[in-house]
Amino acid sequence: MNSSGNITVEGLAAKQRVGHSLDRAFYVDQSIFERDLQKVFSKQWLFVDHVSRIPAPGNYVTYEVSGESIVVVRGTDGQIHAHYNVCRHRGSRICLSGEGKLRTLTCPYHGWVYDLAGNLVHAKQMGEDFDRSQWGLHSCPVRVSAGLIFIFLGAAEDAPDFDEIEGDLLPFLKLHGLAQAKVAHTEVYPTPGNWKLAVENFRECYHCSVAHPQYTAVNEHVKVNDVQPYSWGRTRIPEWEKSMLEKGHEGYVIGEVGPKHGPQPYWAHRAPLQEGWQTASQDGKPVAPLMGAFKDFDGAETYLELMPQFAMSGYSDHVTQFRFTPLDPTHTEVRITWLVDQNAREGVDYDVERLKWLWDVTTLQDAEIIGNNQLGVNSRRYGPGPYSTREKRVTSFVAWYLDRLVTG
Repeated sequence: MNSSGNITVEGLAAKQRVGHSLDRAFYVDQSIFERDLQKVFSKQWLFVDHVSRIPAPGNYVTYEVSGESIVVVRGTDGQIHAHYNVCRHRGSRICLSGEGKLRTLTCPYHGWVYDLAGNLVHAKQMGEDFDRSQWGLHSCPVRVSAGLIFIFLGAAEDAPDFDEIEGDLLPFLKLHGLAQAKVAHTEVYPTPGNWKLAVENFRECYHCSVAHPQYTAVNEHVKVNDVQPYSWGRTRIPEWEKSMLEKGHEGYVIGEVGPKHGPQPYWAHRAPLQEGWQTASQDGKPVAPLMGAFKDFDGAETYLELMPQFAMSGYSDHVTQFRFTPLDPTHTEVRITWLVDQNAREGVDYDVERLKWLWDVTTLQDAEIIGNNQLGVNSRRYGPGPYSTREKRVTSFVAWYLDRLVTG
């Protein structure tokens, strides 16, 4: 109990029943939401965007997360920098748009000027003893891996080991040639549910045959009667791997890594789609030119996630990337970016509507069912229910989350 006689977050976490959903407070309480931001999102590597968004010096994007606004900008030296969007003078926001191009980072309030690396280069009428070198922008660690930009909202020494994560995930990313890709389309899906409900939904397919007829038609694994924690199309994997090897596509057959249960769990694997499908499209036929190392359509998916905020589904001809951003206790921004080969031409080599079909319709459905889930959780009659044998990845996520909330 705390001094007011109320149960603490630690006490509430200790009360949670293994294999069951969380108590109502974890999905609706403002103080727990703020602790989520502090203990979880501020202590993880967070995906921002693809490098093709900021191709030239001065190009920038901003990312609003965990109560912060971060400016990610390409410097004059070609390097990517990440700065807190806070002027060191009196705290004004500097970049007021979500993306753009500029020569300097200039505060619109009093005109303090910073170079793209964050150094203060001009501040008028500050006196002779003012040392500009001490008043550069606050920056945060940034890493770029296979064209994907990640930031950490803390000191570099406190970050999870990115080298370890990258070492395991890079073979999956390189297969799709993400460093030589470009953004074909981006869409934001406002989701009326707590961020944990959104992530839990994404980590299980117990609901897929009920809620996602289109996804079920494309993905063989949905109807597999397999209760293994990480089953994903297991019935066809041996024959699919054999066919790939017979075609000389050894590089397509990559094993599974994860799940790692450390400060930032991650997981990746490859597995076949429904038999006869070349890619994840409405008719199973290609929607864009081949990417990366692919020389043929292998009819498979690369699935990858870096908990709790980033996931990716990649196919021979396109890649979808998911970013989960908590907004408040009952709202989450789900953003999807579709990538294609950098030389693909819109309207000639790909059509956006065909490209985005599967994950657009699926994510719209998810936004609805997550919203319904939140409405039910809001009820005084809600109580934690038991997870099924097809929801073991949700069970592992909840266990990890509770540990981070208390010890992170």
